[in-house]
Amino acid sequence: PDYALHPKGVARSEFLRSNKRNIPVLEGADLDTMREACRLGREVLDIAARFLRAGVTGDEIDRVVWQACKDRAVYPSPLNYSLFPKSVCVS
Repeated sequence: PDYALHPKGVARSEFLRSNKRNIPVLEGADLDTMREACRLGREVLDIAARFLRAGVTGDEIDRVVWQACKDRAVYPSPLNYSLFPKSVCVS
């Protein structure tokens, strides 16, 4: 994502006027790509959910999510978004 490389974690794509007016209709390969992204996201969330219990720290869950993302070669969206330092928000 563009914010991952920005020094302040700013997502330039969110400020583009064209992104505020149009909701894309996905078809064909774009739809397949979105479905795969959603499937991978669901896998990561399911893995994180297995570790949620009293006494487990946010840092421990973050490490689980980061590793699950790394294993799937995906980028954890919250990481560096507006300088957010973790792969998941557990608040």
